[in-house]
Amino acid sequence: MSAHFEILKHPHQGLAAVKHGFSWPAAVLGWAWAFARKLWVPALALLVVHAVLALIATKLISENSVLLIAIGVSLQAIFGARANYLLSRAYQERGFHYRGLVPATSASDAIAKFKAVGENAPTEWRLGVAPALFNVPTDLRQILAIARLTIKAVVRYRLLPVLAVLLVLVVVGLPLMLKHDGTARALVQIIITYTLSAVTAILGLVTLWLATGTLARDVEDCSMQMVAVKPIARWQIWLGKWLGIMGLNLALLGLSGLSIYLLIQWRAASLPEKQQAILKNELLIARGSLKEVPPDLDARVEEILKARLLEIGALANGADLATVRKDVKESLKSDYQAVPPKQARRWVIETGLARSQLENTPVYLRVKFRSSQYSSKPEPYETRWEIGPPNATNRVRIIRGLTTDTFHEFGVNLTDAKGIPVGEPVKGGQFKNLLDDQGRLVIVFGNPNQAALLFDQDEGLEVLYRESGFGLNFARGVGILFIWLGLLAAVGLAGASYLSFPVAASFSIAMLIVGLSSGTIATVVKDGTFGSTNHDTGVPEGMLGAVDFIMVPIFKATHDVLTLVNSFSPIDALSTGRSVTWMTLLRAVLQIWGLIGGIFAAFGILAFTRRELATAQGKA
Repeated sequence: MSAHFEILKHPHQGLAAVKHGFSWPAAVLGWAWAFARKLWVPALALLVVHAVLALIATKLISENSVLLIAIGVSLQAIFGARANYLLSRAYQERGFHYRGLVPATSASDAIAKFKAVGENAPTEWRLGVAPALFNVPTDLRQILAIARLTIKAVVRYRLLPVLAVLLVLVVVGLPLMLKHDGTARALVQIIITYTLSAVTAILGLVTLWLATGTLARDVEDCSMQMVAVKPIARWQIWLGKWLGIMGLNLALLGLSGLSIYLLIQWRAASLPEKQQAILKNELLIARGSLKEVPPDLDARVEEILKARLLEIGALANGADLATVRKDVKESLKSDYQAVPPKQARRWVIETGLARSQLENTPVYLRVKFRSSQYSSKPEPYETRWEIGPPNATNRVRIIRGLTTDTFHEFGVNLTDAKGIPVGEPVKGGQFKNLLDDQGRLVIVFGNPNQAALLFDQDEGLEVLYRESGFGLNFARGVGILFIWLGLLAAVGLAGASYLSFPVAASFSIAMLIVGLSSGTIATVVKDGTFGSTNHDTGVPEGMLGAVDFIMVPIFKATHDVLTLVNSFSPIDALSTGRSVTWMTLLRAVLQIWGLIGGIFAAFGILAFTRRELATAQGKA
């Protein structure tokens, strides 16, 4: 099979041939191949990385084998793609000079062919252009060229290595500065929540700065006019800039994410066995959730309303039926959520396709309730639970003291190695199958207290179970962070498409502040006013009239848009062991990039296409 070989010539050592393109020996042998070719720096770097992966694998291969293997294979593939280039550069550093690219079946054949023609080598050999494996469309090739120029500009100003070092220092430094109490939850809180949030904040600000600067500065210093006069469309320039910024984000976020993943795996191995069991079953895992199918309250409301209208007859004329429906529904919801004193409440959870997971993995309940007795702070109450098929011998009974207005998680099918029920996971523990013959999980709660307890329909009770491992779940969570950065890049480029750099930067920061104010916006939309609200009656106080009339609808529209972006919480999900599914990742792509990012991109491309570059340069 014919390939292409670079011919290099040394004044005293003669000719050498290096294959052009991918090197299978380098991909398979890795650092051994590099040492044999005297590529000392790449060989040592690859050896250190392999040693670290091997050290981690000895402790964690059983839980993270797929991801560790994927990382190792990816590193080998990347090295195989760059190995021949590194070898060619090494030859040139030793005094060899590039003479051409020769088609041949082997290195010796290439040298023989070059010797045969001597200094009369064909022009195509001297130009050194290898045939492409496939033809890239012209439009895509132009976009990639702009992306490559964007990346080169960042590298030229030494921004990329500075950011890489800064992010690694954040990843390593934060866990060292913030001490934890030695528990698994505290470790995860510091390494995932704080560190990943800090990395996202740094990359978000850098993305906005790059997006506004790379386009606005190019226009102001006249370099964009030199590009725009070439046969390339403005939309290709815009997309190329965005793609270049996202290429940088991919490298930096990938480096940070990999560092965080390896760090948490390494630190986890040093925890006591009990805490490692908690990590394995509750935190470093992807847990799915199941809830009881809510009743059809609307149909019940219509039945009650119809019966009430027939009962009162003509007296119902002029009644506000919408308000009546709302009141009846709230009453039914309250009855559905409340567990009176000395009474019981039953949940039946349909497991569906998750049945096999609940039969052989740890199952947890996540509960939150309120009390009918008002208190300004959480109050403790005794709770009694029975989980499993009615009248079954393996039915589990749990008595726990829990506080109001607080989320609580506890295992329901955990046992030790001898089959004795335990409250927390232990090393070598087992799991009971608590499902009935139809694959349903029956949960009964008994209220032994003097006050009624209320379980909210949405947050009251949730069943958590193991869905998949931590590695891919972590990758999907970081993927959503990458999607957020893509939206920030689109916002920055959209502002720079028509505005000068200072104004575009202000616009981008304003958009970021609006995004971070989603909680305040949601409160205004919920209360329906900018004024205060009486939380006992729910009635607005101090209404602002015209301000509310104009601003509340604007805030509502803004809230609807922000919900499309902020409805994903990858950092919270990763730090609590919740699953970030492939469907969630796809939905993030469609909502954040396809819809919101698409709007900013369309505006930015349209504004940049219509912009008079010479006028903008004159003003600058």
